[in-house]
Amino acid sequence: MHLFKIYKTIAIIALVVAPIYWLMVTDDGKRRTDTLLLWLTGGDPININFKALDNHYSQQDWQKVYPDIDWQCAEQASTWGDEICYSEISSYNGIPSRYVTAFFDAGYISALKLVYRNQYHDQLGFELQHQLGKPERLQAGPEDSPDNNSIIRWPTDQGMVLLKQQLSSGEEEASLLWLPRD
Repeated sequence: MHLFKIYKTIAIIALVVAPIYWLMVTDDGKRRTDTLLLWLTGGDPININFKALDNHYSQQDWQKVYPDIDWQCAEQASTWGDEICYSEISSYNGIPSRYVTAFFDAGYISALKLVYRNQYHDQLGFELQHQLGKPERLQAGPEDSPDNNSIIRWPTDQGMVLLKQQLSSGEEEASLLWLPRD
C-alpha cells in the first residue's frame, strides 16, 4: 500500500511537470506558447500558400481570402506599388510572426512582406522547403562565412519567395519577401 502511494505521487508530479517542461524547454513547446501569447495579444494567424499566390489577386480578393485579418490599408507610394495593406498577425503557417504587409499596384498585389520572430528563422526555412522544395542561392560566396548575407530563393509558378540564408544579428528584422514574376 505504501508503494502504491509513492507511485501515485510520482505520477501526479509527472502529469503536472511534464507539460510545463514541454512548453518552457522544447522548441515545439516554445513555438506553441509564443503563438498562443501572440494570438491572445490581438494577432490572428494567417496561412499563405505561396504556390498559389500570383499578381492577379486584387485588394478585394485579398481581403475576401483573409476576412479574419484586420487589414489597415492606405495609399502610399513605395517601390512595389501605390497602396499598402498591413496587419499584425500571431503566426504564419504556425510559425510565430509579427506582421504582414501586402503591396498593391493599380489594385493588384505586387509584393508581400512577412516579418517573423528571429528565433524561428530555421523553422521558417524548413516550412518553405516543405511547401516549395529546395531553394536556390542568389548570391555567391562561401556558405560557412560568418558574415554570409546570401539570399535564397524559392521559385514558384507565378513568383518567387526570398529569404536571407542566415540572420546576422538578433536586432535584424527577420522577414521574407514574395515577388511576382514579370
